Amino acid sequence: MPDPASRLDPATCRARIAAEDHRWNAMLVLAPDDGDRRPAAGPLHGLTLAVKDNIDVAGMATTSGCRAMAGAMPRANAAVMDRLLAAGAVVIGKTNLSEFSFEVRSRSSLGGDVRCPFAPDASAGGSSGGSAVAVARGFAWAAIGTDTGGSIRIPAACNGLVGLRPAHGMLPLGGVAPLAPSTDTIGPIARTVADAERLYRAMGGTIAATAIPAAPPRLGVLRQAFGDDPRIVAACERTLHRLAQAGMELVDPFTIPDIEALLAGPHIVDAEFAAAFDDYLARNFLPGTAPANLAAILAGGDFLPDHRKAITERLVRKPGEAAAILERHGELTATLVQAMAAHRLDGLVHPTMRVIPEGLGNPSGGWAPELAARTGWPAISVPAPTAPDERPVGVELLVPAGREGLLFDLARTMEGGAGT
Repeated sequence: MPDPASRLDPATCRARIAAEDHRWNAMLVLAPDDGDRRPAAGPLHGLTLAVKDNIDVAGMATTSGCRAMAGAMPRANAAVMDRLLAAGAVVIGKTNLSEFSFEVRSRSSLGGDVRCPFAPDASAGGSSGGSAVAVARGFAWAAIGTDTGGSIRIPAACNGLVGLRPAHGMLPLGGVAPLAPSTDTIGPIARTVADAERLYRAMGGTIAATAIPAAPPRLGVLRQAFGDDPRIVAACERTLHRLAQAGMELVDPFTIPDIEALLAGPHIVDAEFAAAFDDYLARNFLPGTAPANLAAILAGGDFLPDHRKAITERLVRKPGEAAAILERHGELTATLVQAMAAHRLDGLVHPTMRVIPEGLGNPSGGWAPELAARTGWPAISVPAPTAPDERPVGVELLVPAGREGLLFDLARTMEGGAGT
């Protein structure tokens, strides 16, 4: 069983990081040890947080994992960090990530590969891999990451944790390095659904009061996204059984018409990253501490060589490309809304990833996490029931925006009602 929050004090967390993080590469830097400074009174009083190093914490560099940005000092806290600190949280340090949040693994020029504690020769997932491993190993009570196309949910799934992607636009992104503003979000990685909800509320997330439903929720089982790994299929079946036993109605299988075609074509990251990141570099940092722009980073060569091609191509901006991609996002959303309405569905359930990472390469996790990204709907990954010697598997719930209360209720059912 994980340590209770009361035992994850800053001194304990620092000792664990010093003792074992050389095995996992989860942390990039520790926060200054303000032992004499008392945290604010609030709902997170004294609880330790690890923060992905693309999120501003005043007095600490925000590097996005890139050597060229090792000294980039933000002007202030990210807006969400102000809220968390006001709620009493204590930042333990900044976590390793996929450099610029580009990939489904977490490899950076500053921190190397984040390794999975359940399989040290495998990736911990990404791009918020360091945040997930920090929670899994008790380096912090919980962590904050970002999610553009799965970057919270995927590492949460790989490490047996709960990962929440809030609805797009629910939480402010000031002071957060952009990847694709049209789909970027920020959210928590935690041990339990209750802890994730606690953080979500402290970050400013809202849950609308809704009437008690007249009938049990109906969930579509998206078999199209399952893949063929028997470990993942078996773990998902256990979760589906748990939902059915709790009285949920399962439409199995549920199919999204023409899903492959709707997901085809250029990605919004390709269209939006360069301009958004250049604006971020120009506005976000104290003078003289950060590179002038992405072209300067490319020219200097002080970044992960794996990303040279992606940076070069993303610097070539194509007029109208982003608008065309977002139009396809709208088509996908309309198709999904229509298909769900035809079956009277309240949400969808599917594996977070269709593979379990077996090495340090960039895993082909499947397209399912993109559904939340392209619709803007909230989603949560919850660990499926597995044996102690089995690798973790995450099962994801997706519901329309505005139904966060249902999302958390269903997620608690999926984890068996576990509390903090």
